[in-house]
Amino acid sequence: MGSGARPKRNIEIKVRADDLQRVETLLRNIESVRDGGLLEQRDVFLPCSTGRLKLRFQNDQGTQLILYNRSDEARLRASEYQLFDIENGEAFLAVAESAWGPQPEVRKTRHLYWVDNIRVHLDEVAGLGSFVELEAVVDDEHSEAACHEAAQHLLRALGLDASRPESRAYVDLLERRIGTQGSRTAHFPTKAPP
Repeated sequence: MGSGARPKRNIEIKVRADDLQRVETLLRNIESVRDGGLLEQRDVFLPCSTGRLKLRFQNDQGTQLILYNRSDEARLRASEYQLFDIENGEAFLAVAESAWGPQPEVRKTRHLYWVDNIRVHLDEVAGLGSFVELEAVVDDEHSEAACHEAAQHLLRALGLDASRPESRAYVDLLERRIGTQGSRTAHFPTKAPP
């Protein structure tokens, strides 16, 4: 494992999006926007006593273990997280599932953009539909208050300020959809790993 154990912090929000193409057009018109590329992500959620722990498989970029903690509030909110590089993700997952059994997973196609220090995720989530996530990265140059303000401004610029924020994680929405709400160990039907 590697990639720094020091917690990082975002100010973030997630909203449903009926028309991702419209949002993307508005996004591309922003002068400072940077295209981070298209990502195929598979997140497997593992048992965790505090916050959430997920194993992320992403394109050919390797695997990361992500520990994060945030409130389930339908508004801009803080999220604290740590990232750990995993050398052999499939072997790690095999050991985890031999201990805990099959774990819930979320598959999505994510188009990543950057606007200054804000990650913009245009997500197509299998079984759920389309969403937009904003993650403003708090660092030495961007205070938490500045991140709140910048994210609110970007929501307005993308025509999403009137959209109702989604408080729940994708894994919770999927659990509710398949009738296993409250079970962290429900296994979602998925295709074979890529």
